[in-house]
Amino acid sequence: MTNTSNINAEYNRAKRILKPLFIPFNHFVTYIGKENRINNGPNLIVANHPGFGRDIAGLINGFDRQLYVMAAHYLFDRKVFMKEHIEPALGSTWYKLMSPIAKSFASYFIRKINRLEMIPINKDYHGDKKELSDNIRKAIDIVKDYLLKSKAVVMFQTPLDMLKTISRKTVNFKIESQYHEYLPKFSPTVGKIVYELYQHHGVVVPVTPVSIYGGEGLNPFRRMILNIGASLDIVSSLDNQSNRNPMTDFTNKIEKRVADLLVESLSY
Repeated sequence: MTNTSNINAEYNRAKRILKPLFIPFNHFVTYIGKENRINNGPNLIVANHPGFGRDIAGLINGFDRQLYVMAAHYLFDRKVFMKEHIEPALGSTWYKLMSPIAKSFASYFIRKINRLEMIPINKDYHGDKKELSDNIRKAIDIVKDYLLKSKAVVMFQTPLDMLKTISRKTVNFKIESQYHEYLPKFSPTVGKIVYELYQHHGVVVPVTPVSIYGGEGLNPFRRMILNIGASLDIVSSLDNQSNRNPMTDFTNKIEKRVADLLVESLSY
C-alpha cells in the first residue's frame, strides 16, 4: 500500500470517528447540489464558516474524496485550541467536568490534522508586515502545490477578523458581505490562488462554491443546510479590461454565488 493510500485510509477512519461527535443525526443535515461535486483533479472549495465544528464536519462528510482544509495555525496548538475553541464551546461548567475528555480529543484532533497534511495559515500580526506577508504566502504556496497535485483544498471564509481577535478578550468581526448579511466579505486570496496557477502554470482550477447555513454551535438537533454549487473558473474574469482586477472580480463572483446558494437554501 502506498503512502497516499495509507493517508486516504486514515482520513476515512478519522471521518467515521469524528462524524458522530459533530453530526450524529443525518436527519438534521440537508445536502443540496451533490451532483456538482468534482471527484477527480484539482478543486478549490470555498465555503462560508458559520461555526467551528458542525460546518467543517458537514462539508467533509458531504464529499467522498479527501479534502485538505486551510486552517488557522493556532488549531495545530493544543493549549490554544483548548482555550480558544473547546472551553468556549462547552462553557465553564461543562468544561470542568469534561476536561480530561476534551484534552484527549484535542490531542487526537491535532495529531490527525498534522498527519493528514492539513494546511496551517498564520495571520497573526505583531507589527511586522513582511512577517505577516511571508506567513500568508507560505500557506498560499502549499495550497497551490496541492492543487497542482490534483488535490481538493477547502478555504473557509470566516466572519472573524483573526488579526484582531486571537489572544484578545474582544471578538472582532469582518465587514459583512455586500451580497448577504449572513456572510463575511470574502478574502481576495481565493482569486489570487487560481489566477497565479493559470498565469504561471496554465492550469484552470475549478472553484466550487458552497453555502452553509445553521452550522453554529454544537447542537446536533439544529438543522444545517449545505448547498454545493456548480464550479466557476478564473477564465471568466480575464476580459482585458485594464480598470478591473481579475483576482478581485473572480473572488466577488464566488462570494455572490455563495450568497445566491444561501438564499436558495433558506427556501428549501
